[in-house]
Amino acid sequence: MHRNLLKLFCLFAITLLICGPAVTVKTIAQENQQIEYKNTETLFTDEKIQGILDKINETLVRSFMEYLIFEVGSRYTGSDGCQKAAYYIYNQFKDMGLQVRYQNWSTRGNKWYSGWFLSQNIEATHQGSDPDCDEVIIFNAHYDTVEGTVGANDDGSGTVGVLAAAYVLSQYSFKRTMKFVAVSGEEVGLLGSHAYATELYNQHTPVLVEFNADMIGKATTAEDGRTIRLSVTEDAGWITDVMKNMTNKYGLQFNITAGWSINRDARRGGSDYFDFIRLGYESVCVWQAGGDQNYHSPKDDISNVNFSYLVNTTRHIAATMAILANAEVEVPRVSIVNPRHGKIFYKDNMSKDTEYNTPIVLDETNIYAEVKQGIYAVDRVEFYYGDKLLFTDTEKPYEYLLNKRSIGFHMIKVIVYDTKGNSTVDQMKILFLNENTYKRKK
Repeated sequence: MHRNLLKLFCLFAITLLICGPAVTVKTIAQENQQIEYKNTETLFTDEKIQGILDKINETLVRSFMEYLIFEVGSRYTGSDGCQKAAYYIYNQFKDMGLQVRYQNWSTRGNKWYSGWFLSQNIEATHQGSDPDCDEVIIFNAHYDTVEGTVGANDDGSGTVGVLAAAYVLSQYSFKRTMKFVAVSGEEVGLLGSHAYATELYNQHTPVLVEFNADMIGKATTAEDGRTIRLSVTEDAGWITDVMKNMTNKYGLQFNITAGWSINRDARRGGSDYFDFIRLGYESVCVWQAGGDQNYHSPKDDISNVNFSYLVNTTRHIAATMAILANAEVEVPRVSIVNPRHGKIFYKDNMSKDTEYNTPIVLDETNIYAEVKQGIYAVDRVEFYYGDKLLFTDTEKPYEYLLNKRSIGFHMIKVIVYDTKGNSTVDQMKILFLNENTYKRKK
């Protein structure tokens, strides 16, 4: 009898050790470093996606949120609180075994936020296993706040989502590289994300998609609590479909709504996606379904967060990232790689940088399109000047010499079609100053 009781007691103790909640996030990460996860380079099975969904839970999410709110507090860009938050985020990523770095940036504010700002972004990289899958997947949010608030929902919720997704996804292997990025400076003019997106662009980093999460933790009605609102760039609709299929397949049954298409030509943006889309990257912005009357106020504290909803929005992003990271992309992708944003060109030679996003092109220029094939062969690549089709190319390299008489702003556009009829587009506004229309000598 006593031997049976002893066996039951030992079994109960072992169960508590395995399943019981961890006291701190650091302890969770340290324990996971001792676990050898199976190689998951092949496409994810249903069981593995379900495992990712299950590991993102309220205990995990609360542990990150409570530290940001109770231990750090307000995180206005450049303040001690902002620096403390950056240090905390950096060390969380480090404990997860990710490649982590600070990106220090400094810049002046805009007409609404004058002065000079110095701060840092934190980037954690989960390296992919397949060099042929070179397009990275980015999940970012801003960890700074306005003054006078702890910013639990704006944007502690997005920051917590990035941390929780990184914690779980770092336990698996993927073909594509993932980057988890916490930026500052959002509340003073999108300064941190401008520095980060510009660095990616200048380093010619290919990006499959950028997920931006800003205020994803507020739901006050049952309908809002089952709805996620997205805004997407013109060629990211297939990624929206992936998320919709995922929520139905795994029983989450959320209503995924594409609220509006992101306008790449807008003068201002509402969150950190803005500089990504201005530089030609595809973006999926994840928003809560309803508004938040407490944002930018002292009432945006931890009581302002619906943790069940925050868990579910984070699950949707993380699971979609996992699917994309090992998927064979069906659709083609295209980027205009010459001319380049933020540069001045003379006779098709890049001469210097400009503080403006719009390229300044003096004399002729060669429009060069970098095309990535999906599962179907590329059929043709069309080059447009405004709405006028100028040239159709069917062989690499895909390029067109633009040598029209012009003084002013013009839109250049490249559309790629595959043999199945799928299409993708990239476009760029240029300031084009050209009085010559001669043919270049070969």
